[in-house]
Amino acid sequence: MKKSLLNIVAETTRKVLKQALSRTFLMCLLCSALLWYASRLNNEYDTDIPINIRIDGQKYRLTATVKGRGSTILAQRLSLKRRLSFTLDELSPRPSRQTLGALTIAPTSLQRAINGRNTGLTVVQVIDAPEFIPEAETEADAAEKEKEATTQ
Repeated sequence: MKKSLLNIVAETTRKVLKQALSRTFLMCLLCSALLWYASRLNNEYDTDIPINIRIDGQKYRLTATVKGRGSTILAQRLSLKRRLSFTLDELSPRPSRQTLGALTIAPTSLQRAINGRNTGLTVVQVIDAPEFIPEAETEADAAEKEKEATTQ
């Protein structure tokens, strides 16, 4: 059975590549790529990342432009389940103009609060600050607040 020219070229190419790309070469190539990537993580970067926050028990996800080392930014992106918790008093909200009963939180207020809690990252800008809608107070909550007020 005759081999076609295409089959001969394919076999020859496979043999040459198999000899040229040894396991040692591939391991060295992988190590050099990992070392290059690790060295790039020490540089300063500006990027948009998602940040999970909790305001008085309610969960929000916002996007912020941050500045920091690549390793710190990567760690923040990988720990998306971690939430920064704030009370409403820390954020100086104002009544919303669009939604009745909602509160608007100024992006600069959120920026200062996040910068106070995040080590290694500097929030340059909060892109989408959430509107906060307070939960309705239950009778038990009202009774507990009244009890605290009378004991003081």
